Amino acid sequence: MTIKHTLKTILIICGLSVAAACKSSAPTIDPIVMLNYCKEPTTATLENLSKSYGSVINKSRKTGVKQPGIYSDYAVTLVQLGKRAEANSWFNKEMEAFPASRTYVVQLKRMLLPEYVDNNSINVNEASVEDDSSQEASTKAQAGKDKASSKKQGGGKSADNKKKSR
Repeated sequence: MTIKHTLKTILIICGLSVAAACKSSAPTIDPIVMLNYCKEPTTATLENLSKSYGSVINKSRKTGVKQPGIYSDYAVTLVQLGKRAEANSWFNKEMEAFPASRTYVVQLKRMLLPEYVDNNSINVNEASVEDDSSQEASTKAQAGKDKASSKKQGGGKSADNKKKSR
């Protein structure tokens, strides 16, 4: 009976070990966001995909898990969005984190960012993942500031209108 009990215990421990080893702790891109971009490649779906990559990068940074290729994928979305300098930094970060990817990343830079091929600067700490609500809030705040400054300058009327009324 003790041999059977010991054998069962060993099997249970092995099973739990295999299950724990198979579980990935690395955050991944939401497949629905990627599928939406593949189905309908618009600026809006590209921005969502870029934000998703940025979110995964930031979560990975917090957990300490690095995923090969994630910086390059994010950089490609940034290039497509016109954020060329930021994309260059992420390509360089990919080469720094994963030196084996250097040849591939340099080839990507030659194709997508020829003006940055010789630039190896890395000046990013976090990926940009601005959500729409914070953008709307900052836009509204800026509009409020613009109104306030125009009232200070002319009390709501332009200088030309004041001259005409005199």
